[in-house]
Amino acid sequence: MTGPTPSCKLLWKEKDLLRARRHWRASIRDERGWRSVRPASGPYARAALVEWGSITKGPVGTAATMVLPLDREVRQFAPRFPGADFTVQDLIEHTAGLPRLHVGMGLVPFRDPYLPTVGATLDPDSVVRSGDRGQFAYSNLGYALLGELLDDVDGNWFRTVRKLVLEPAGITTATTAPLETARVVPRRLGRPVEPWRMGGSPYAAAGGIWSTFEDLCRYADWTLGDLDDPARTVAWQRREATVWINGQVRAAGAAIVSAGGVTAVVHALAQRLFTPDRIASAVIERELAGRGERLR
Repeated sequence: MTGPTPSCKLLWKEKDLLRARRHWRASIRDERGWRSVRPASGPYARAALVEWGSITKGPVGTAATMVLPLDREVRQFAPRFPGADFTVQDLIEHTAGLPRLHVGMGLVPFRDPYLPTVGATLDPDSVVRSGDRGQFAYSNLGYALLGELLDDVDGNWFRTVRKLVLEPAGITTATTAPLETARVVPRRLGRPVEPWRMGGSPYAAAGGIWSTFEDLCRYADWTLGDLDDPARTVAWQRREATVWINGQVRAAGAAIVSAGGVTAVVHALAQRLFTPDRIASAVIERELAGRGERLR
């Protein structure tokens, strides 16, 4: 899974991006409520559940903020990780100095880096800093560790996230184990592209949630519905007046972008990195342009 975009500026021409004959879905919300920009078609009409990718880090980070000791070193309350000389807050903010993935994993074309971790727990020897604490370094390993720490709360990180975030947001379809027939996936040479096997892996807490597109929009509603509560957007990115979160997995990507009083939710299949972010920015720019405004 990729990290956040360096900015939410529109990088492609809007006419090329929004008119592309590829598989993506988008909705926007403003003071009038939600409306579809591009409705379900193709794979989105044949199945129900879309992959959140690293947007999963949003509810996981929020739950961690609510139940874990933010300022204590992890090794102090989880001594099975003796190398964890950083805080929960560091994990949430990607400032723990941990690598993106643990040693031995890597993003190799046509291979699933998460498959060997299914059914396993994190090796304490892998939870060791590779960089300086306090410096931003996007880490899926850090959120895998957060998932294990949340497991300590009531035995299952997803149960904690569901209770504290998903249910309050009105989300009922979220799962980390979607039925094969329910997954929205692209096809290659007439065959479905198999998603990375993150469910049942410690890395599920870094990017393993699936839900309907409508429930992804409900997450956007809930998390952006009270910006006075910083816990709701702890895993989000900010640049001036723009707030966003994104995720990219093997063959899908998603983004939620909010700027100028408009929120866009986009999911895309088998496209270039950060395409959902660019589509969301383009949709917001088009909406604001119709009002005589522009995205800053």
